[in-house]
Amino acid sequence: MHRMTRLGLMAGTLMLGGWFPLAAQANPCALLTSAEAVKHIARGEETYGQTPETVPLAGGSVCDYPFGGQIGIWRAPKAEENFERFLKNFRQDKERRHPVAGVGDRAWIMFPAPENEYKLRPAYLVAHVGQQIVTVALFARKGAADGPMGQVCRDQSRLKPDEKEDCRKILASKSETQESLQPAVVELAKLVVAKVRAGK
Repeated sequence: MHRMTRLGLMAGTLMLGGWFPLAAQANPCALLTSAEAVKHIARGEETYGQTPETVPLAGGSVCDYPFGGQIGIWRAPKAEENFERFLKNFRQDKERRHPVAGVGDRAWIMFPAPENEYKLRPAYLVAHVGQQIVTVALFARKGAADGPMGQVCRDQSRLKPDEKEDCRKILASKSETQESLQPAVVELAKLVVAKVRAGK
């Protein structure tokens, strides 16, 4: 995945948000174990040994997982102000916010529309935890059925018998929608929020 394609709220934010020494920030990449990241972010997909990277921002930091997700933390005393500025810098502050129950002190989720077919499609959850803000994002995957091989497989008349079995698997690989990721994002957010509350 190309890092600069992510949500518009990803690694490029450090240029607008301003650099802060990482030592002065919480490290969101330390919140999940490798096993937890594989379970909740890779979600069955191969990670190819890729490791997450912490990006410091003005008032917070994000952990970018190259295999499909992101976790962020904005610290007091101006967590909400800094986070809203973060969204505004990338014209995401007007996206519809859907309330989510049972995550942190209060929470909401949004599904920003991608600018084009090459941008990733996030489900982006924001939770307030005391005076802090925690963000969790997962990215909808494009299934093989919606790619070039899916087009080939839909023309069954041109397929050899041994190719039809492979095509059954390809056609069964459907694309995710951003909205379909909400249960997985909520589950991950609850885990992250619990660790933030515990001071981990």
